[in-house]
Amino acid sequence: MKLISFDIEISKVLPDFSGNLFDYSPLGISCAAVAHDDVKFWQGVPHLTKEENQKMVRDLMSYAEEGYTFVSWNGCGFDFRLLAEESGMVEECGDLAINHVDLMLLVTFKKGWFLGLNKALKGANIAEKVHDVELKNGEVLHDMHGGHAPKLWADGEYDAVLTYLRGDVEQTLSLAENVVERGEISWTSGSGKPQSVSVSKLLTVRECFDIREPDVSWMSNPPQREDFVKWIPDWERKVLGRLF
Repeated sequence: MKLISFDIEISKVLPDFSGNLFDYSPLGISCAAVAHDDVKFWQGVPHLTKEENQKMVRDLMSYAEEGYTFVSWNGCGFDFRLLAEESGMVEECGDLAINHVDLMLLVTFKKGWFLGLNKALKGANIAEKVHDVELKNGEVLHDMHGGHAPKLWADGEYDAVLTYLRGDVEQTLSLAENVVERGEISWTSGSGKPQSVSVSKLLTVRECFDIREPDVSWMSNPPQREDFVKWIPDWERKVLGRLF
């Protein structure tokens, strides 16, 4: 299996962000990247245009046609959905989403709750997400995270954001390769207990819907499976095989 990871950074500055990012749409895309043998970037100032996002979709479709399997961390619920909104190519992005491997979705469907990428990286003994990025004036920002990326991009700190993005796609690819080798995703809970899910093979989003739903009766607001895919046109038929 030829794996290629995918990730996006938004361009809209949200200083008081809370809740669902899509409540603040349009979010814009400042940059995106894939990692396989190398890393390829798409970037625009102040953000990628609709035409540039459409070219990105066509580039991603070409990778799929070449036999690559996309992997992501929450790519179905976020990255491909955002690209669909920004490009207008909703059908194409939906097909890419349901046929790719979303490692976070896989964990969520098996366990019934969300898991952060850093915890999975630590469980696999892979370096954490990039926290230190150098700014143009030579200073180092030590608490880098996705929430900082839009403001840094707006301030012209393109290299810092691209460094952070490169780390995300390279580490997600490393994690996917680790999961294939070890047959599991493992992490340590907040209370210090070891946790894991068995992964006999990397499942696409479509295949994840065959996973038996866990007992989440103890949760007040458990994730709903359809929330990951309901942005995809005709998702019930494409994902569940239902005819209406």
